[in-house]
Amino acid sequence: MITAYENKEWEPIKWENDMHCAVKVPDKNQWRRGQIIRMVTDTLVEVLLYDVGVELVVNISCLRELQENLKTMGRLSLECSLVDIRPTGGSDKWTATACDCLSLYLTGAIATITLQVGSGESNTTWPLPVKIFCRDEKGERVDVSKYLIKKGLALRERRINKSNNNHSSEKSLQIPLGQEDLIVTTKHIKINFEKKATNIINEHKVSEFKEQISEPRAIGCYKPPVIPNTKVFEAVVSCIGDDGTIFVIPKLSEFELVKMMNEIQSNLKYLGLLEPYFWKKGEPCAVRGSDTMWYRGKVMEVVGGTIRVQYLDHGFSEKIPQCHLYPILLYPDTPQFCIPCQLYHTIPVGNVWQPDAIELLQELLSKREVDVHIMKPTDYNKKYEEERWEIKFEELLLSETETPILPPYLSSSLPPPEELYAVQVKHVVSPNEVFICLDSVENRSQCNRSNTDDSGISWESESERLEEALQRFNKNVETFPPLTDFRTEMPCLAEYADGLWYRAKIVSIKEFNPLSVLVQFVDYGSTEKLTVKRLRQIPLHLMQYPARAIKVLLAGFKPPVRDSGKTRIPYCPKWSMEALWAMIDCLQGKQLYASSMAQAPEQIVTLYEDEQYPVHMSLVEMGLADRDE
Repeated sequence: MITAYENKEWEPIKWENDMHCAVKVPDKNQWRRGQIIRMVTDTLVEVLLYDVGVELVVNISCLRELQENLKTMGRLSLECSLVDIRPTGGSDKWTATACDCLSLYLTGAIATITLQVGSGESNTTWPLPVKIFCRDEKGERVDVSKYLIKKGLALRERRINKSNNNHSSEKSLQIPLGQEDLIVTTKHIKINFEKKATNIINEHKVSEFKEQISEPRAIGCYKPPVIPNTKVFEAVVSCIGDDGTIFVIPKLSEFELVKMMNEIQSNLKYLGLLEPYFWKKGEPCAVRGSDTMWYRGKVMEVVGGTIRVQYLDHGFSEKIPQCHLYPILLYPDTPQFCIPCQLYHTIPVGNVWQPDAIELLQELLSKREVDVHIMKPTDYNKKYEEERWEIKFEELLLSETETPILPPYLSSSLPPPEELYAVQVKHVVSPNEVFICLDSVENRSQCNRSNTDDSGISWESESERLEEALQRFNKNVETFPPLTDFRTEMPCLAEYADGLWYRAKIVSIKEFNPLSVLVQFVDYGSTEKLTVKRLRQIPLHLMQYPARAIKVLLAGFKPPVRDSGKTRIPYCPKWSMEALWAMIDCLQGKQLYASSMAQAPEQIVTLYEDEQYPVHMSLVEMGLADRDE
């Protein structure tokens, strides 16, 4: 393959499904024979490397026309299936856990494969029915099918004699290229027939179910499990929690659980697209698990874009994307099937269950049938009601949790119009909207204005005192109480990315779970979304200084008329990103001067670079802005 294709130039070919080709494996100097499964886009295709049994998506530049002499050789890989086992959970689909376990156990292993064909059966059944044996770490011969059953990932199933079945999917081992469509078509017909029959049987249930889920809001919660009345009952251990909790499903409830799960899978496919939704801890929901099946669940923790949920009828927990949850109650009148249990008079070493102890419990108990002896009955209904109240109201009455209501920061004022004064640009919002602060030292020497404004506050001494005060408070910031009042304009101390704390105010609440707040640093003008852990109550002493950052509009220029082809600023589309970066270059690291043009209703100034040359002229000369007289 390398000899034939390493120097072969790419030629444009109209690729279609099922066409055979030579594929260059990305990041490897390998050429493989392949067959196109589907066209993903105009330039991407999904191919099957049928000599190794791998499917991957590649660019069409990695494809070449397969030479005729390479089509005559049969496929080098054989498609096999393990006999006598079937997936767990009442489904015909294997779970992702089972596939991962099988891949981890067999990939790269040397195994013995035994073809399982009866005396009256054809030896050309495809995929090949086989049994696979390999050596474990102890060197003992292991039947992979039995291994999956032992792990609770498969169930034993008797083989069905197919000798009299004229519609069985059979295929020759030496498959002529391009003749697999008949088998695929037959398989699709069979699936469609089964789906149609299921829809007819469950038609009356579907309408009822759709009425239950028409409004995507989960109101209420699932009922707690029902404890059998007997002191001893048979059960199946579904899973072991990280805290040593043993989840069991009573044997008497298994049939009802399977029936409910089948109905959920049949009916939940009618759910529509969910609008943006804010999940809360403890909220009931429907969960689409990693095995693509739907379950009844409860939100345990919200972590960024993922959510930890508990599968209430099976006990185990898992982190999944938010798109796999739906805020509805499934069978709210049916109690949970899974019962959490603890070992009686058993305390882990150190009072915490260690990972090796959990692994031992999982190996001993998972998927096993056990007899459960109830030693100390628990009133689950009472505990269940207590868990619904997550807020401890008495904590809200503690004096240390109260944030005093402070007045807003004092505002800094600009010199009167037509007076030139030195400034520093602290933050750029758009090319004509910036935050500035007065440069007190330059202001005194260059503009010959008084050291105090109308309020009697000295700019130079105020700047020094504010910086010194912030340095002093940064050393003891951990002793300040946390912020508990998040109303708009609430003054506070906020931690910046450099690890230091600065004066800020609340702009808005961005997220509720976990709580995230948008704050503005009042001495700089910039904003940032922070968690409540990075917010503190501000000492009253720091409120005496006016906010140094002053929001101003820049006069003398406006967005250009012809500028539609450039990338726009998302929050200010009238300006291009190129104009924004150009303005930042004009302002960064330079001594600037300003002259006030208007102070009401908005403060408008003209910025100068050398007391005569307006800063915005650079943008006008580059065609990124127009002059505005």
